[in-house]
Amino acid sequence: MFEHIEKLPDDPILKLSKLCRDDPRPEKIDVGVGIFQDTTGETPVMRAVKVAEQRIWQRQTTKKYVGVNGNDDYNQCMAELILGSGYDTNRVRQNQAVAGTGALRIVAEVLRQIAAGKQFWTPDPTWGNHHAIFGACGFAAKTYPYYDREKSIVNRDAFLAALEKMGPDDIVLLHGCCHNPSGADLTPADWDKVADIAAKRGFLPVIDLAYLGFGEGIEPDAYGVRKLASSLETLFIAASCSKNFGLYRERVGVVLTIAKDARTADALRSYLATASRAMVSMPPDHGAAVVAEILSDSALRADWEKELNEVSAYIRLRRQQLADALTKTCGGDWRFITDSHRGMFTLLPLGKERVERLRNDYAVYMVGEGRINIAGMKSEAEVARLAEAVKAVL
Repeated sequence: MFEHIEKLPDDPILKLSKLCRDDPRPEKIDVGVGIFQDTTGETPVMRAVKVAEQRIWQRQTTKKYVGVNGNDDYNQCMAELILGSGYDTNRVRQNQAVAGTGALRIVAEVLRQIAAGKQFWTPDPTWGNHHAIFGACGFAAKTYPYYDREKSIVNRDAFLAALEKMGPDDIVLLHGCCHNPSGADLTPADWDKVADIAAKRGFLPVIDLAYLGFGEGIEPDAYGVRKLASSLETLFIAASCSKNFGLYRERVGVVLTIAKDARTADALRSYLATASRAMVSMPPDHGAAVVAEILSDSALRADWEKELNEVSAYIRLRRQQLADALTKTCGGDWRFITDSHRGMFTLLPLGKERVERLRNDYAVYMVGEGRINIAGMKSEAEVARLAEAVKAVL
């Protein structure tokens, strides 16, 4: 039965991580994989998570299923975190999902069932897994212009012009904040224009919200999703707790469905629940219970937000150090790294050939054509060495 099959290619990012782990050079720098790392190279368990886990362990008396829609307390807490306290509860429903990836996957499956034949759009560039997730449900993605590689900023005119051509037969994926891979984010004014265009043209937004709080903080990072949720009749938000709660291995996510009325919201939630049931049966509980514990306790939430702000401040510090080091070492204008890029990633204008040379000759591991994880640099000395390596290949 299986004699004819061949091994499929490895995922490029996961393959890169393995190459780095196996590299014996002590000076190697891993700015590839998208996880937060501190000055020791570790991804620590957040303080509030430790406390919440201890509480849950002490009081939990059962491991029975939580239900196909997941942990209700978690779902409610995530809706309030993402949309704010004043959202219209009649129009919003939540489905717990297996991280942000799983959230996107069940949205894609539901759209396959009820919106077959619609055109699916992603920004150029986007996270590579977007195409795989929606492609598995039969959507051949087209790309719309988003990032100006020459100027290293959002190509606003081309982006907005592309949205003006969309219509009711289009599904448009948007990054809620901290764009992956470029780091180039929309401004509040940009989001206002997106909301106006979407309301006028009638396309369906699907928002990938993987890095809430990693840019400028919860409130400013949530501006775009809140603007669209309050302005549009229908949209999906696929959110992850992997980064902002540090719960990478727990696989905690949620789908927020915003619909025109309660009947439609309930119907869409039932489709999402049915899709999730067919894929994973019941979502896992532990990570969701941890998030619910944190967000429903004022002291724990305050400490979580404090540590999250410390993490984002650490990333901004590394951004500034990198921009300064590249300016000093390479010359030219690298201000885009701090002026218009946010979150964990920045896309350096290098190209695949230079990225390969950096890996082979200088033990610097980055993704694709120059995407780097700012938090991968463990010290200012590593920042300086990366800048020297970049100068060598430019």
